Amino acid sequence: MTPIELELNSTYQSAFYSDKRYLFLYGGAGSGKSQFAARKILYRMLTEPGHRFLIVRKEKCHVKESMFTLLKDIIESYKISHQFFFRNDTMQITHTETGNEIIAAGLLESDKIKSITGITGIWVEEAFELEKKDFDQLNLRLRGLTESYKQIICTFNPMDADHWLKSMMDKKPDNLLSMQTTFTDNMFIDREYMDELIHQYKQNENFSRVYINGDWGRAYTGGEFYHGFSWTKHVDSISYNAALPLHITFDFNVNPYVTCCVWQIDNNHSGELKKAMQIDEICLRHPRNSTKQVCAEFRRKYFNEKGHTAGLFIYGDPAGRHEDTRSEKGHNDFTIIRNELRDLHPTMRIADKAPGVKSRGDFINSILESEYDGISIVINENCKNSIGDFSFLKQDVNGVKLKEKVKDEKTGGTYEKYGHTSDSADYFLTSVFSSEFDYFLNGQKKFNPVFGKKRSNNIW
Repeated sequence: MTPIELELNSTYQSAFYSDKRYLFLYGGAGSGKSQFAARKILYRMLTEPGHRFLIVRKEKCHVKESMFTLLKDIIESYKISHQFFFRNDTMQITHTETGNEIIAAGLLESDKIKSITGITGIWVEEAFELEKKDFDQLNLRLRGLTESYKQIICTFNPMDADHWLKSMMDKKPDNLLSMQTTFTDNMFIDREYMDELIHQYKQNENFSRVYINGDWGRAYTGGEFYHGFSWTKHVDSISYNAALPLHITFDFNVNPYVTCCVWQIDNNHSGELKKAMQIDEICLRHPRNSTKQVCAEFRRKYFNEKGHTAGLFIYGDPAGRHEDTRSEKGHNDFTIIRNELRDLHPTMRIADKAPGVKSRGDFINSILESEYDGISIVINENCKNSIGDFSFLKQDVNGVKLKEKVKDEKTGGTYEKYGHTSDSADYFLTSVFSSEFDYFLNGQKKFNPVFGKKRSNNIW
């Protein structure tokens, strides 16, 4: 039969022609994700033989009010309803000429999902509702030889950057195409809806990121360790300043990576050196996850390539002073750093012991929330691990960092997903602003002796 002239947003052209197994369409509200998914399935029903599409949500009752109704509306808008048979009770749509059909299911009906056979394509609406095991079960339904390519389309708003959907996308598998869109990509949207969308979400930073900008959001639970952190206030594009010293701070956990974060300090709005800027992070994974390799990478980036000459200060976990089975006898992480960077003349600023986790967290949150004592923090937008730490790290019942363990899919080993880059930030910020930190804790500042000044006549 002659296919209808299907109207599509030009933004989705690559998605329309993609035959990859996974097609992830995510982004803001009103971006046309669901409209596109429905139209692609309808087009394939009209032009390709042997199809049985499954449309899915977590709860089947929501399929009717969204996906099933949308498909019917599109069919009716093209005045081709006579070509289809609709069963409203089971939410089934059959194209009478080809025999192609669409069937509906809810993932809470796990036994029924397992019994469905002959599926050639799947559309999951609000895929964010799914657990990874739900998706894996759906993936198993898509098997066998078919005349046309098999594809799972997932449409969703990116509510939580800690979700398995993002983890899957970050791995960049060859058989996955992901596409991020916003309402500005939807040529069918009306101005009134756009204005209402902006009005509704602009006051909430997190909702604005998700529903207006289409960026990954943050699932707030009320248990965030760095509860004062805000993307708007604390994330920006920052460039290396050759005139300022570099401050590098280490966390020595090996998995998932060894951490070195690179900071610079500039004047704040009052002219004080209290604007702390994280310009980079060096987080090296296996097989380069060693202190020596991290130092080599830092040297390459900032001395070999940038020719830095304005000074270098080193901070980090005081536990790095201990001899470790990873190092030869008589050496520890900081002696390795000193040896590897010796010709750069670093100044070591390593505390005798790490400050208490809760006390340093309270101090840093006071900076994040109200720029305590004029101190401000900003993190370069490219520092993804650090931003993730400040965003998603939780606290336990005692107010310290809840370092939840996750399993490495490749090695089977476990590691702490969050806490490494932020630990390194804690060591740096409580050390470089030690007087402010001490005053925050005790109500008095440290006064260090100064040698070489003119003696006062009033002392003896």
